[in-house]
Amino acid sequence: MKSTFLIISGAVLFSAVAAEEENYSLWPRRPEELKQAQELMSRRQYDRAEELLAPYLTQNGIAGREARQILGSLNVGRYLSREHPGAEVYAVRRGDTVAKIAKAHKCPQDVLLLINGIVEPSALRVGQKLVVVPMRLRMVINPRQRELCVWDGDKLVADYGLTEVKEDNGKGNEQTTLKARDGYIDGAKLPAHSASHASANRVLCLENGLFIAGEENPRGKTLRMNQRDLNELALLLGVGAEVQILREEAKPGQ
Repeated sequence: MKSTFLIISGAVLFSAVAAEEENYSLWPRRPEELKQAQELMSRRQYDRAEELLAPYLTQNGIAGREARQILGSLNVGRYLSREHPGAEVYAVRRGDTVAKIAKAHKCPQDVLLLINGIVEPSALRVGQKLVVVPMRLRMVINPRQRELCVWDGDKLVADYGLTEVKEDNGKGNEQTTLKARDGYIDGAKLPAHSASHASANRVLCLENGLFIAGEENPRGKTLRMNQRDLNELALLLGVGAEVQILREEAKPGQ
């Protein structure tokens, strides 16, 4: 099943890479490997493309950022589809609910609905085969570069830009966790088990009190990003996910 998120990310990538091309007009020159990787991806030679991008993924600067955008546009679609590397098949049993299955497999309920194309959660059938994916990814935030990355071990999954860093007065690098994936509709916060929660705009709350928000306006320290990107990001991360904040010079993947 092709994820709609791959299409969205591809559109975002096109505009982002076009902007990076302008930055390369001065210094440094754009590495040839980045162009080659894009061409390989267009021919669906993904493994070879990843090999070419690998040396740049933990680099700061223009080349590193573009390499992460290119690879992220590919991998986010994999991780939000049946192609997820940790995907398993589960047969629905008597008494199962979507919420129960999601909790047992550490797969957020909205992710379970998305991957299986479930429109009506109450219509499960005994014996129905569902694809479940555990979300054990970690997030690395670099406020200075206005960048946020999602990693699966040392494998880059997604790369997003931050549009604003508001009142983040923290010092040094910091480890924290994802505390909540709140949903909002028209400015109103929804109960976690609301039927409308899956389609709501997301606000991520970290254990250290920092928020990641788009169109919503939580009070306090906030990292702001495009709401569409944030809704996609929230699908990749489960509550309790490890979060690393890099306020000092460091490689995004470390």
